[in-house]
Amino acid sequence: MNQIETDRLLLRPWRDTDAPRLVKLANHPEIAHMLASMPHPYSLSDAEDFLERVRNLPANAMQFAITLKNAGDELIGGIGYGLTTRSDKPSEEIDFGYWLGLAYWGKRYASEAAHAVIAHAFEVSSVDRIDTDYLTTNPASGRILERVGFLDLGDSTCHSSGSGLTKPSRRMVLTRSRYLEHKAQGT
Repeated sequence: MNQIETDRLLLRPWRDTDAPRLVKLANHPEIAHMLASMPHPYSLSDAEDFLERVRNLPANAMQFAITLKNAGDELIGGIGYGLTTRSDKPSEEIDFGYWLGLAYWGKRYASEAAHAVIAHAFEVSSVDRIDTDYLTTNPASGRILERVGFLDLGDSTCHSSGSGLTKPSRRMVLTRSRYLEHKAQGT
């Protein structure tokens, strides 16, 4: 399955033509400072490097461009899962992450996309467990992770490439069995 359709979104493969829009959306400290691996400033070279990595993803990894269905395939952010690229995590760990352009915050797009991609990870892929973090300065991200079934494992720290700082975070985990329980309960 190369794309996922939700009520309002089309989660599709990244394209080389997304690079300019990716730079425009991602080049904001408010976004990069909330993420582990997004640099700031975000340049065309950063976008091209990201798109090259996406073309060569290993098994059990997917990255989707988040677009609005009713806006002509307009890129609004990104979401995906796969082997962690963070040096502070075990290399075999499956990580999960997402981001949206500033104009798209607060509209529940991230929650809608997260539900769809988590379902993909556990129903289409052979992922058994996803470990992730969210920065405590971004409690909205924590609420999204809880809504899709992640359990809070407690305090941690996470280095943000965008800010260059190691910040307080919360460790979260979602297993296949927990996902299936959560799905059966309709939550």
